[in-house]
Amino acid sequence: MRKAIFIFIAVILVAVSIDWIHSCADLKSHKEVFGRYLTYAEMYEYKDKDYDYVVRVPSFFNAQPDSLQEEKGRMRFDYADQWITLVIENHVINSDGMPLQKGMDSLAQMLNATEHRLGSDYFILSGPQYENGSRIDGYSYYTKITGNHKLWFVYTMIYPDDYKDVLTRLFKEIDDWQIWERPHLKLKRGESQTPKAVSEYRVLLFCQPFIHKICISF
Repeated sequence: MRKAIFIFIAVILVAVSIDWIHSCADLKSHKEVFGRYLTYAEMYEYKDKDYDYVVRVPSFFNAQPDSLQEEKGRMRFDYADQWITLVIENHVINSDGMPLQKGMDSLAQMLNATEHRLGSDYFILSGPQYENGSRIDGYSYYTKITGNHKLWFVYTMIYPDDYKDVLTRLFKEIDDWQIWERPHLKLKRGESQTPKAVSEYRVLLFCQPFIHKICISF
């Protein structure tokens, strides 16, 4: 009897193990799953305490504590795992009355922008990311600067180039950004975040290191 029970339990464990391995093999790449996770993630709204401007960022981004902010009107959010790092930064600068066109031309040169676009009250810059004069391989920035009187409100995203095509939601968020509060969209909770997308991403984070070592052999 004991032997039969032992065999029964062993069979169940083997079946569960095979099912887990197959689930790993069926997972898409980190990029694909992250893109899906981002698409369905809930967006949190943050309001700057100094200038009252508002930004929306995905719920799984970490907000830097106010105590770590180095200047008035700055907010920073980031997400990092073993594959990628994403950073969103917002700050306010004094334009000294400089016209947007002139400001765009000046900053485009300073920031090594490869693309720029001028709007009615804003301009957008994008290009390779540099830090302390050195190019950060594989990373770029996308910045929108909105003018309001003598202040320029800046929204920047620093992202990995390989993930650009799955960051559509964040690019659109920047393009549509208004510095003051916007009417809230009435979304059902299932439209803002789905358990399947979240669970897939969490399983991927756990399984990915073993996929090439274990799953391929099956």
